[in-house]
Amino acid sequence: CILCQQYKSNNQKPGGLMKPIIVSEPWHTVGIDITGPLPKTRRGNRFILVVVDYFTKWVELFPLQSIKSTIIAQLFLDEVICRFGFPIRVISDNGVQFLSKIFIQLCNILGIQHQRTPLYHPQSNLSERINRTLKPMLASLAHNDSKSWDLKLSQIAFALRTAPSESTDNSTAFLMFGRHPRQPLDLLLPPPAVSDNLPSSEELSAYRK
Repeated sequence: CILCQQYKSNNQKPGGLMKPIIVSEPWHTVGIDITGPLPKTRRGNRFILVVVDYFTKWVELFPLQSIKSTIIAQLFLDEVICRFGFPIRVISDNGVQFLSKIFIQLCNILGIQHQRTPLYHPQSNLSERINRTLKPMLASLAHNDSKSWDLKLSQIAFALRTAPSESTDNSTAFLMFGRHPRQPLDLLLPPPAVSDNLPSSEELSAYRK
C-alpha cells in the first residue's frame, strides 16, 4: 500500500565482508538496542528497548519512559534473563546505557560475554536490523495517533514472531514453541484434524537448524 511504501526502509545490502555470528541454541546470543526518542505517548513512553534472540530471531519490545542505565539493566534482568535464561553473549552498540558500570557488572556477575558492534558497522547487531523493520511498522500502525504507538508494540511483536523466515520457511514462534500460533486467517478456515503424531524432539531440532 502507499502508506507502507512511504515508511518502508531501503533493504539493499551494503558491500563488504562480515563474519557470521554462529549460535548453537535458542537464547545463546541476544542483541539489544534502544529505539528513540519517539513521540511521547499518553503513558509517557518515548523509547523502545529491542531484544532479539539470534537463534530463533524471537523479538521482545519494551516501551520505556526513560533509558537510564539502571532501568535498562533491571529490565534486561527481569524480562529477558529471568524468562529465557542466562545468555552466553549479549551484543549491543556503544550506547552509554550498555557501557555503564551497572550493565557491565550485570554481565560480569552472570558470566555473560558483552560484545559491542563496531562504530562503522552497527548493522552487525541483529536488533539494529529489527529496528529497520520496526520503525515503518510503527509509522504505519500509529500514523493517525502518534501518541499511541506503545499500544501497538504487542501487535508488531506478534507479526514479527509469526512471519515465516526466508532461511527456514518457519516462523520464530514455531522455532520457539514447536507449533504455529493461530492467526486471524485461521478463523476463516475449518479447524484442523486432531492428530496424535506430534513432531519429535529430533524433528524440532532439525527445523531449528
